[in-house]
Amino acid sequence: MEHTNISKFNYYVLLLLFSFNFVNSQSEILELKNINLEGVKEDGTFYWWDNQAIKGAEADYSVETIDLPAESNNALKVEVRTLAEKPWFVSSSFNQKFKVAQGETYTVKFYGKKSSDALTRVSLVFQSEIKGSFQNKRFELTEDWSSYSSTFYVENSAEKNQIKFWYLDAETSYIIDNITLTRE
Repeated sequence: MEHTNISKFNYYVLLLLFSFNFVNSQSEILELKNINLEGVKEDGTFYWWDNQAIKGAEADYSVETIDLPAESNNALKVEVRTLAEKPWFVSSSFNQKFKVAQGETYTVKFYGKKSSDALTRVSLVFQSEIKGSFQNKRFELTEDWSSYSSTFYVENSAEKNQIKFWYLDAETSYIIDNITLTRE
């Protein structure tokens, strides 16, 4: 009899854990906390981020470790010297593509600040391989850490979605940290 009670107890504990994990995974199935800005390679670049400055644009990408938001050891610092013709010529992108489902919404949140008095605008981009899926929102960063977010509605299911940052002003520095992606 006692053995049966333990078995029932174990069954209910497992059922409770499964239910909690199922509910939690449904609300945060795509949660990517700080989207791997904590993982830095020996050469000083992030494992999961690609950076570019092309077609005449000039920018330096580095790891910032001073004056960061809570629970962070590293942030992405971008010093833009020169822009080029298109806004995406100076950008950073999360290089791990992810799936999204039609009719759902996804929220990207990040902390950001600038380290100069210059105008410092960044465009947060949410895009898949499907033509016409491009969505973005612009933010003007301040000299203090601030939280920014944008919610994107998905019209078509897609396999290869990406988050990108386009840096829109020259002669300034951007610092980006604590990036999260959550399915609502």
